[in-house]
Amino acid sequence: MKPAISTLIIYRNKEKKLQKLVENNPKIQNWEIVDEGFHELNGKTIKQLKNLASINGLNFAVHAPFSSINLAEANQILREKFVWFMKKSLKKAYKLEAKVWIVHPGRLTPFTYFFPEKAWEAQTSSLNILAKEANLTGINLVVENMIGDFTLFKNVKDGLKILENSENVGHANITKNLDNFLRKISKIQHIHVHDNNGFEDEHLPAGEGTVNWKKLQKWFKTTNYNGWVVAENYRLNHSLKTLKFLGLI
Repeated sequence: MKPAISTLIIYRNKEKKLQKLVENNPKIQNWEIVDEGFHELNGKTIKQLKNLASINGLNFAVHAPFSSINLAEANQILREKFVWFMKKSLKKAYKLEAKVWIVHPGRLTPFTYFFPEKAWEAQTSSLNILAKEANLTGINLVVENMIGDFTLFKNVKDGLKILENSENVGHANITKNLDNFLRKISKIQHIHVHDNNGFEDEHLPAGEGTVNWKKLQKWFKTTNYNGWVVAENYRLNHSLKTLKFLGLI
């Protein structure tokens, strides 16, 4: 397994510098870069991160933008804009030499709430386009399970419609689907770990909520999982605590 930390830890702090975060924590070898907000990737940052990677032997994954993006938008004109914007993120991931590119699933709109098949058709189209682009660059595209009544990837049934999956343990705990994900989905490629009390998306350190971590650790052993395990918390010390709790650092 490859323990990693998400830059979600600085997502809410516009004063923090992404490259300084990575530079000041050289013992962390794997970073998942959140490509949006105040820390959106650009040419300068990519160059700085690649320089740090060459010095410290770092690896990167990139979490695609998610605010206001809906890959299941039924309106073709809007959907094409979303896909175009996502392709820009994929291109940055390629320049960063990222191993994995994580995307959020689409969601129902007021229209597709009544016609969910239209949302699924739109999402399938969007993901197929992005998957082809990712394959050309050699990057592994994965889709993250989410929470809420309107997401198009909340449970195992949804996940089986999607080729490659990123398992978010905290989100699965809220939707009460963790057991089913671990038993029935064989193509989990990338895992986010954080805790909660089963109701809100709190992103607590592992061990401070109600996630059944023993089942996850047993799954690690029985499947010989060798993908990324990314601590996705809001503070660096919480992410370190998560990885230590799981015995990964």
